[in-house]
Amino acid sequence: MARHLDSWLQGYLAFTSEQESPEVFHLWCGVSAIAGALRRKVHFNMGYFQLFPNMYIVLVSPPGKCKKSTAMGMARGRLAKVPGINWSVDSTSRERLIQDLSQIYVDGHSSMTAYSSELASLVTTSQMDMIAFLTDIFDSPDEWTHKTKGGGTNKIKAPYLNLMAGTTPDWIARAMPLDTIGIGLTSRIVFVYADEPRPGNPFPELDPTMMELRGYLEEDLQDIAMISGEYILAPDAKEYYREWYKTRMSTAGNIDPRLSGYYERKHVHLLKLCMIVAASRHSELTISMTDLQSAMELMSATEERMPSVFAHVGRNSLNTDYEAMFAYLFDRPEGVARAELIDIFKHNLRIEELDEVLDTLVTIGKVRMSGTKYFSTAR
Repeated sequence: MARHLDSWLQGYLAFTSEQESPEVFHLWCGVSAIAGALRRKVHFNMGYFQLFPNMYIVLVSPPGKCKKSTAMGMARGRLAKVPGINWSVDSTSRERLIQDLSQIYVDGHSSMTAYSSELASLVTTSQMDMIAFLTDIFDSPDEWTHKTKGGGTNKIKAPYLNLMAGTTPDWIARAMPLDTIGIGLTSRIVFVYADEPRPGNPFPELDPTMMELRGYLEEDLQDIAMISGEYILAPDAKEYYREWYKTRMSTAGNIDPRLSGYYERKHVHLLKLCMIVAASRHSELTISMTDLQSAMELMSATEERMPSVFAHVGRNSLNTDYEAMFAYLFDRPEGVARAELIDIFKHNLRIEELDEVLDTLVTIGKVRMSGTKYFSTAR
């Protein structure tokens, strides 16, 4: 069946253009929807193992600002129209997730998509056990076995877990120990950060054009779900990727240590995304140079804001206060007197801590003092 849209992802961006969530959130939700539709039916041959297009994508923004759950719900609604999609519940334990995956084997794979509006609700129940399981299952092994406490065995044949979740920088700082950042599970996640919603329409309506577009998206996603087989890189794309792979770390610039694990695995994320971008445009199992470059551009644009995800993570207990103080001063170009800052932050900081925060911000050049007031230097 011929596709209605030249690019499913671009069509999805057009469909979601009037909703308040940032465009980058909708774009990655669209990526997750395609990954959910493809399931473990397609792969890229890495020689020693097969790479599948499942992704762990986490939308990150300050609480209540960017409507993460709304963006995820819109993508889930499109994917729900594809027959045969298996879902996890929003909040689940590791044992329940293992059990659910072990019971859905069909057509040679056990594929499931998990949408969790709050990453905390997925991780908190089983804590480190869940983190370890998500880390293990990410690579979609041929088989995964778990011995239960009662002596039984749960076996998952050809697992494929595709994850979309949301969280806040504060939760990451509180719930993820510093020693786990950048390795293990976090290196397998594409964190998508935004802190400003788009202007909203208080009474959004879907006109006939939008209704038609929604139908096209749902029909094309069903067509995408029929793709099966091994993806290959077109010759020019393969050569370009080869040269990029050789120099990927040396050309990455100054990498935040908290993202070093992600960058070590970036080639894996990139090839997964290449399969998804290719599926968005056509049903051929060839990743073109255009597909490769589009995937690279999307990843690079997302990486620019990724350090903000971990802005509050660190051993310094004043990390969050640096950000809060800078934001307060940034919003007041007229400057703020020390006495006012003491009054505003008195519930969070002792006076000596407030002075330490201000001195640090002045030293690193983010804040200046003029007369009796402090000013943000970002203006």
